Amino acid sequence: MRVAFFFLELLAKLPLSWLRFAGKCLGSVAYRFNPKRCHVTRTNLRIAFPDLDSNALEALVLRHFHLFGTALLDRVWLWFAPLSVVYQRLELVGFEHLPSTRDSAVQASQAQQNLLFVPHMVGLEAAGPAWIAACIARHLPPPRVSIVFQKPRSEFEVQLYRKGRGRYTELKQFTRPEGIRPVLKAMTQGHYFHCSPDNDFGLKDSVFAPFFGIPAATVTVLPRLANKPSSAIIPVVSQLTSTGYRVQVLPAMTGTEAEALKDQATEWTSACTAMNQALESWVKADPAQYMFSHRRYKTRPEGSVSVY
Repeated sequence: MRVAFFFLELLAKLPLSWLRFAGKCLGSVAYRFNPKRCHVTRTNLRIAFPDLDSNALEALVLRHFHLFGTALLDRVWLWFAPLSVVYQRLELVGFEHLPSTRDSAVQASQAQQNLLFVPHMVGLEAAGPAWIAACIARHLPPPRVSIVFQKPRSEFEVQLYRKGRGRYTELKQFTRPEGIRPVLKAMTQGHYFHCSPDNDFGLKDSVFAPFFGIPAATVTVLPRLANKPSSAIIPVVSQLTSTGYRVQVLPAMTGTEAEALKDQATEWTSACTAMNQALESWVKADPAQYMFSHRRYKTRPEGSVSVY
């Protein structure tokens, strides 16, 4: 493992243009030799953009794979290049919406907002480093953060994620089998929750909310937590650019807090629908940047057939 990390540190010293070229080639190989993933991507894009003709649709599929391969290799420098190099490649927009990037007097006068909605854009790995860079630029202490991720198949991948993501700040990384309790405990200790809920994790703790007009299993974790005092959902959207990443923080979302009513399932569906509608608007700005290669509609309502 030490040898592998050393090799990755060497790769991180390569010029960005070299890594970007290799990433695009990697995406081309995946497009050519992974027909199942291409089919998923093509199906999702056809659902989201039914008016596209076949040529435009296929061009969008190929561009997504190019961006996905590029973002995958970008993790080499995001996780192993000197931090000064990483921060130079990040464009920061709207970070005044995060309490951690305001001075202490402003923070004390406003309610704590500690839920981050980080959608599955290809550049989502840049969101955390950009946040730390924004704090450094303002001479403020970095935030403490917790995340939940799908446990990889190998221990090497687990250690890779923990090392790469954990070098920026105090970061508690939990796997999905550990559940939400560790996150709740971390939040009571002042940790922000960095959450990417826009994936199909099955029926558990999920409701069906429309996403581009099709019911999609959507986890209710953010609406549930947003119902806590002094909490709000703040979107952080990343975009891959020619020089690195543009990371934008948007104002706290409205319509995403589920009231404690008798029919909570209805309230959570309404809140998740509001989140999905907002996500749609961000995706439409540049569809190839979104992870349409994920099986977003894998879980179907009872009696429905698979879209794939």
